[in-house]
Amino acid sequence: MKIAIVWYGRMWKYVEEYAIKRWHEVSIIIDPVKWNSIQDLKNTHFDVIIEFSVPTAAIENMNFYAENNMKVVMATTWWYDKVEDIKPIFRKHTSSALLWSSNFSVWVHLFWKMIENASIIMNKFNDYDVFWHEFHHNKKADSPSGTAITTAEIILKNIDRKETLVTEELSHRPIKPEELHFSSTRWWSIPWTHSVYFDSVFDTIKIEHTARTREWFALWSVVCAEWLKDKTWYFEIWDFVKDIV
Repeated sequence: MKIAIVWYGRMWKYVEEYAIKRWHEVSIIIDPVKWNSIQDLKNTHFDVIIEFSVPTAAIENMNFYAENNMKVVMATTWWYDKVEDIKPIFRKHTSSALLWSSNFSVWVHLFWKMIENASIIMNKFNDYDVFWHEFHHNKKADSPSGTAITTAEIILKNIDRKETLVTEELSHRPIKPEELHFSSTRWWSIPWTHSVYFDSVFDTIKIEHTARTREWFALWSVVCAEWLKDKTWYFEIWDFVKDIV
């Protein structure tokens, strides 16, 4: 398979490394800041794009990919408010394909499944409150993370007593019973740790996932590209996970 990598950031070397380890070829690395633009993709032979960029670039790029019948694994986070705008574009251009996720670790998706099942159970027990905290290294740009936002959506969907997500500091007022508080710490080189707590006056139940290296996300983005290669349409990561679990 021939892969195009978009954006010269911290992830591209890992993506390139794992693409080569899995016997693929990197056709081109696009970086508009340094030497080229996505327009160069029109003159390059490749099967799938893997993009780890920034939200503002991702939206514009996805429109370009769809209109030019390209296939992309979109690993950029924090553009989710535009998902409903992006879906019909890839469904209209029927030779294009998009697979996106807020987190490209398959094991995080198993973690989310555990959170979903736990939330369904804990919805029956009003004595338990629920909250989240995450730790990330100090180079991470978004806070809360895309993983946090997806986790919050799962909890809000399945616990009726929680209606609103709150991510800011609550030093100026008490939290309301219907609010779901997600807090974040950015600290040096700490492993990325995501923790959900179900807490009562009697005990605390904790579900936690810790990731030690960003290489894991690069590997799974390549595996997702392999899955997407012969497909068209709009896909979310669960479409991929259902095929392998």
